[in-house]
Amino acid sequence: MAVPSKWEIAQFWEQSRNRDEFAPWLSLDEPCCFACGWLSERWKEKTPRARWGRARLERAHVVPRSLGGTDTADNLLLLCRPCHEDSPDWPDPRQMARWIATRAERPSKEMETFQAWFAAASEAPEFMDAVASVATEQNAQERVMDLLQGLMTQAGTHFAVGISPGTRVAVLRTAAERIRSWDEHGRSDG
Repeated sequence: MAVPSKWEIAQFWEQSRNRDEFAPWLSLDEPCCFACGWLSERWKEKTPRARWGRARLERAHVVPRSLGGTDTADNLLLLCRPCHEDSPDWPDPRQMARWIATRAERPSKEMETFQAWFAAASEAPEFMDAVASVATEQNAQERVMDLLQGLMTQAGTHFAVGISPGTRVAVLRTAAERIRSWDEHGRSDG
């Protein structure tokens, strides 16, 4: 028997009498982690089925296979990676429901990215100073965005992490140096 698709799992839980216990955040139109509500605004596709297929959510067993669980929709939840990693591997489904009931809400992927860059900016105050120094110049916003995008092409990523906090700080510090050179040289290519 094939493992149910994400869409089939979502449809099952939408109709389940245990929906509120195991999928409190579920909305068929907007894919999200059943436990914390995490989603991504980039999961936009024309149909709900396609959105669920694109969603970076993992199939998680209510009762793990190693403890007698099955690969059926009634034993599978859709969780984000952190929730899947933290979820209980236990033979009693009530423990999964209790765990979900206490799981904190997570912001969207895009909001988490924004928060990560905001945190990096607090560690690189010279970036904010540099941006403030050019803020009133014509096309400053576009110039800074182009600079940041160019610097990001030079950045490496950590496996399973993506862009690390240290990389974000390095990008902002380098951008600050380049922006300061705009002031010194009167051009944006410094």
